[in-house]
Amino acid sequence: MEHEINESKNRYELSFVTQSEDAASVKALLAKHNARILNERPISKIQLAYKISKQGYGFMGTIEFLADAESTVALRKDIQPEKDILRGIVIKLKEIKVGEAGVEGEKQAKGPSGPQKLRNMFGSVLSNEALEKKIEEILQ
Repeated sequence: MEHEINESKNRYELSFVTQSEDAASVKALLAKHNARILNERPISKIQLAYKISKQGYGFMGTIEFLADAESTVALRKDIQPEKDILRGIVIKLKEIKVGEAGVEGEKQAKGPSGPQKLRNMFGSVLSNEALEKKIEEILQ
């Protein structure tokens, strides 16, 4: 039953700037919308590029969470009137599917790149002397 519930939920990331160093108001907002926190990055003090609500600095943090689409729509609306949260943005995270061979295997399957591709195009690598000889032949 729990597995079915998780299938309808997507991964999201909430990046926010608050007035206080505590992210309790953000976590309370996520709990209100039945979001399950997966990962939380440390909050750090930042200098704002411009003042927001007469504040020249804020505390920035990021929380990754699971929620359904309807809850995130309501969450986005509830972030703005919250007094402690100066700014907040919710984005949906893309699922990256890696094949059995992994990312490296996918690159190799596409074909060689860089120096290996040049070697395949020209046959072999010429030494400096052989290269100078070829240039002289072309110029004559």
